[in-house]
Amino acid sequence: MQPFTLAALATLAIVNCHPVLHAFGLGNAKRSVSAGGNSTCISGTFKIPVTATNLQILKPAPPTNREVTELYVELSQVNSTVGASAVGGPQSVNGTYGIYVQLCFPSNEAAQRRVTTVQLLTHGGTLDRTYWDIAPGYSYVDAATLAGYATLSYDRLGTGFSDHPDPLQTVQLPLQVELAHIIVQNLRNASMSDERISVSKIVGVGHSLGGALTQAVAAKYPKDFDALIIQGTAAVTPTVAQYASTGVASEAFQIANTDPSGRFNGLADGYHVSGPLPQTVQFAFYRYPGFDPKIFSLQAARKQTLALGESYTLPFAYAPATAYTGPVAIVNGQNDWFYCGGDCTYPVDQAAAAIPANFPNADKERSTSYLAPGAGHSVNAHLAAGKAFDRMITFLEGALGGK
Repeated sequence: MQPFTLAALATLAIVNCHPVLHAFGLGNAKRSVSAGGNSTCISGTFKIPVTATNLQILKPAPPTNREVTELYVELSQVNSTVGASAVGGPQSVNGTYGIYVQLCFPSNEAAQRRVTTVQLLTHGGTLDRTYWDIAPGYSYVDAATLAGYATLSYDRLGTGFSDHPDPLQTVQLPLQVELAHIIVQNLRNASMSDERISVSKIVGVGHSLGGALTQAVAAKYPKDFDALIIQGTAAVTPTVAQYASTGVASEAFQIANTDPSGRFNGLADGYHVSGPLPQTVQFAFYRYPGFDPKIFSLQAARKQTLALGESYTLPFAYAPATAYTGPVAIVNGQNDWFYCGGDCTYPVDQAAAAIPANFPNADKERSTSYLAPGAGHSVNAHLAAGKAFDRMITFLEGALGGK
């Protein structure tokens, strides 16, 4: 396998050396400033060879939006067996896929050269990497770099600027886990500047489906991460599953290539997006009046695809990460609908309860939880985002014992 080129990315971020990037094979590289305005970033597409054991999906993608709606109705039905009956036995998949990444550093060059910890940011379903860097005041990327960390956000396979292969047989959670693992391993082997400053610590940060994916990486590869931050999760119970089903139903999913925006023309029918009305995003992701309407509109316009293969295989990602023994922070919006039915304090603090349930052997002394007041599922897009970011950074300062 060709070495992953995070060293080249970092070199460009610091010294703007384009030839180094091209020598390492990075496609469409560009340098930029974060949307928040306080980080130096470099982004581009890596071709990553990967092999994974996926699951056979036995049902074809619904060919019309009426049938898509019926699928989600039946998936949400009490005692539904539709999801289980759609999944068959294991099947090996392999290929080389383009994954779009963005590596961000502190803007100050001296601070850049002190960075030794990278946070791997994995977004949730129907979102993309911009969830971590929405706008000034709503950028976790900036919060992290101002605290002396580097971040690597990426568009999951099947979303954003990354490749969009078969949405049923290829884009599934097992393959996403292997892709994330490869990124982590290559981060650990990367140097972060032309002076070859080594990466010593990796933090896994995930939201919603991206949190489940991060949990699954920690379950299979418990040494990948030195610390974990999971946004938008809970101990999965039948009640929580019903909350999530209601949230999914509220999105009024449609075949992506039929979306009136035209942004998804040409994608296979197994890629879905939420409906065209903003209320399809608001119900499960937001809590009024705890968000700025301008930020809401910005995020609604950025909606992204969800591969049906991910929907079918997502439940398998929630197996407890029993072998992971590092620290964990669970950060939820207080009014998260997907995982708490709108009230994460009832009947107990659901963020706190998720730690022993999902990470039973995590370092209890260094683990913590937080409920962002007045926030829904998309914590980073709410007025309480800054408070959540402060808690996340404070957790890392204690959990890692220095950067």
